Amino acid sequence: MNVLQQKLDDHRRTDDGRVIQGASHTSRLLNHKYRNKIIMQTYVDLKNKDLEFDAIACCGISGLMVVPQIAELLKKNIIVIRKDLNGYSSFNIEGPYTNKYIIVDDLICSGNTVKTIIKQIKSEFYKSKCLGIYCYMPEESAYRNHPELCKKDLGIDYL
Repeated sequence: MNVLQQKLDDHRRTDDGRVIQGASHTSRLLNHKYRNKIIMQTYVDLKNKDLEFDAIACCGISGLMVVPQIAELLKKNIIVIRKDLNGYSSFNIEGPYTNKYIIVDDLICSGNTVKTIIKQIKSEFYKSKCLGIYCYMPEESAYRNHPELCKKDLGIDYL
């Protein structure tokens, strides 16, 4: 069976039937119906948490597809961390100084993205504190069944 004969998940089709190409988690974000559900669910979850933070940090395309809308709804600043330091900008971090921030990302697999974000922010804003990470695709996250291990492994709470 070739790729064109496989049955596709709903999130891999546009309204007019075109196939959305990409990784499973990315294709959900590229489908506006699923992306909007993710944004609203994240907004509700974060609004209901008893956290005081002034910024949301993100990294990569998937983060930039949802974090601006979430930050706007929550009235928070955005900090963007570059994964590729050989890009067009000389800034590794873009955004305002922050005292307390959270990371919003699609998932945690190895923890490398989380470590990179924390390290980069700490190098520029040495007094800043990461309060935790919110994964907006928890079913894809390595810590979904054991959120307490996030603190042990990465030093931050799994929100």
